[in-house]
Amino acid sequence: MTNQLFTLIIFYVLAVLAVLGGATVILSRRPMRCAVGLLTTLLSLSGVYVLMHAHLVAILQVLVYAGGITVLFGFVIMFLRQGGPQRYRGPFMPVWIVSLFTAGYLVYLVLPVIRAAEAVKETVPPDYGTIQLMGKVLLSAQLVPFEAVAILLLMTMVGVIALARRPRKEAAS
Repeated sequence: MTNQLFTLIIFYVLAVLAVLGGATVILSRRPMRCAVGLLTTLLSLSGVYVLMHAHLVAILQVLVYAGGITVLFGFVIMFLRQGGPQRYRGPFMPVWIVSLFTAGYLVYLVLPVIRAAEAVKETVPPDYGTIQLMGKVLLSAQLVPFEAVAILLLMTMVGVIALARRPRKEAAS
């Protein structure tokens, strides 16, 4: 089996896992299953990034989204005790008909993008997605937005700590 065929098989397996995870997020009525579906989708996408040789993006995908955001969602779901299935109580809508039209329209939109991506694939520089290139871009052309995001995250962290701190009851003398 050639290396290119093996890579293609891995890509299709990861793509099917990502689509199944996304479908689980959309179709499941249990919030915790939705969080697991989101985790599956995010991990599958990080595998696709590895196949594209964008290792830094793959690592960040696992650390930030799969590791941080999904765990946060799980904690919120458990904290709110929303484990039961959710029922739609509104008027009946033929959801499956709308879903079929939406899926068809999505295929109509995605096919030209796939063709364009095949044409662009040949023009990708050899150091695409490497840590060296990302560091060079972040610390030269994108320095001001990078520092602004760092300051915003720092302010957010300080605000969360200030909100989470409860006032202490002083001991009665």
